[in-house]
Amino acid sequence: MKKISLLIGCLTFFSFGCFAQLDAVLNTLNDTATIPREESATQAPALMNKKWNNIKSKYFTLNIGAAVLYDYNVIGQDANSITQVGDVANAGEFRGDRFIFSGNFSFFEKMKNHWRYMISINFNGLDATEGKKSFDFIDWNIEIPLSKTAGWITIGKQKEGVGLEYISPGTQGMFTERSTGAPMFVRQRNIGIRYSNSVLKQHLTYTVGFFNNYWETGKSFADNGSQITARVTGLPVYKSDRELMHVGIGFRHNGNSDGKLSYKAKPEANTAPSFISTGSFVAEAANTFFLEYIFVKGPVSILGEYMLTNVNSPITADPSFNAFQIGGSWFITGENRRYNKTTGNLGKLVPNKNFKFRKGSGAGAFELGTRYSHANGTNALVSGGRFNRFTTALS
Repeated sequence: MKKISLLIGCLTFFSFGCFAQLDAVLNTLNDTATIPREESATQAPALMNKKWNNIKSKYFTLNIGAAVLYDYNVIGQDANSITQVGDVANAGEFRGDRFIFSGNFSFFEKMKNHWRYMISINFNGLDATEGKKSFDFIDWNIEIPLSKTAGWITIGKQKEGVGLEYISPGTQGMFTERSTGAPMFVRQRNIGIRYSNSVLKQHLTYTVGFFNNYWETGKSFADNGSQITARVTGLPVYKSDRELMHVGIGFRHNGNSDGKLSYKAKPEANTAPSFISTGSFVAEAANTFFLEYIFVKGPVSILGEYMLTNVNSPITADPSFNAFQIGGSWFITGENRRYNKTTGNLGKLVPNKNFKFRKGSGAGAFELGTRYSHANGTNALVSGGRFNRFTTALS
């Protein structure tokens, strides 16, 4: 913990020290636009919000959206890498062919707090392997606002609410892939119930949830293992979305499935196999602790995240696994990502000028990013491997 505290202290000092001279320039680009709390859903915003894909009535609204993501990875390996994980071929995939249906509804016309819903379906036909379903339900949930100040209850298949990168939509991150630690310790979607709220003029958020996806696995509720999650974030500094400091802590309890647990992660390339893999081993449960940090000064953002998992497994000498990432980005064209005060994370980017082939348009938004990530799946009597990666990006 001393190392973690020192790291956060250094980040804070570095953040303020290096960018204190930018105030005069950045104040002219101040962006303080916010969405009212009672109108800000914790799920992804509507896609392609046009007249032709929106349906509105007295009792419900429907937005129809679609997202298609295609990856192609070119991978080079040395002899040691091939010996460890095999020869990984260059490959492409349609990793997301998603249809999204979202909106709100009420049981009577003058209902003050409308319920919100989201259903997203992934079409697997373009890259579906033999035996895989043609369609998968990624999200199906209802979000129930208790009042304007009492928070929300989300029921159904949803994000667990922990893990800094998993909270944001995958298309809104600094990098094309999440860090190795995120999928190692957090499930992308889970079935359960979660309560969320933001208080202190939206300067503090908190969430707590309970999950068990036995419907999908075919196991009994007890044999499948349950997850309990919690997260608290705060804004000790917030002048606008262009000048802020975010800190957060999180917790995830993971019950075993059929008496076992396992951890695996890909090398931040989705077409590659898992470079970290512990295999299944006998365990009672595991607890993961999260620390997170974000600093924004105009077009510059710095982030840090640390994850530590302690496993209750006497037969393997109670191993501990960890992961961290530290990095940041600079928008060459001057933009910044909006800060979502409902979920406590950096989200949507809005270019100053969209790229169009016509008079008055701009260059779009260009971002330089860099990150170092580390994941360790080897400890005590479990040998899952270690992985380090240095990433640069131009987006």
